[in-house]
Amino acid sequence: MNNPEGSLPLKRTNLFLVVILSVVTAGIYLAFWFLRRRKAFGESQIPFKWWKVFAVYLILSFIINLIGDVFLTSYGETVIESINIILSYYFIGLLYFSAFRVKEVIEYHYRDAEVKKLWLVLFHVWYLQFKINRLKEN
Repeated sequence: MNNPEGSLPLKRTNLFLVVILSVVTAGIYLAFWFLRRRKAFGESQIPFKWWKVFAVYLILSFIINLIGDVFLTSYGETVIESINIILSYYFIGLLYFSAFRVKEVIEYHYRDAEVKKLWLVLFHVWYLQFKINRLKEN
């Protein structure tokens, strides 16, 4: 991070694959997207410990949503759903906080890169991966 004009060791990934994996895995891939790029973005910029916590939460939530009807009563399902709603808001907050930190890192290292806030809000990681792919092409 000391070299403002230097390039980041960012991985070029197929954007279609990122979108499909995000949707099919119900957001689990988003956590892994951030965790796999930990060294490139810098440890102090993004709360990667929280991404580890949310990766575990998302996996457990996905499993419970798949097989929860078999093991849970209606009261248990209601409690799990309440917890999911609360944690979903924290997840969205973490997602956007991290996305905007990545925006700052990209713009710091690539002075000519302009990451538009509106597109970042609408498409978060997908837009970031699009910009990273564009930077890697140039």
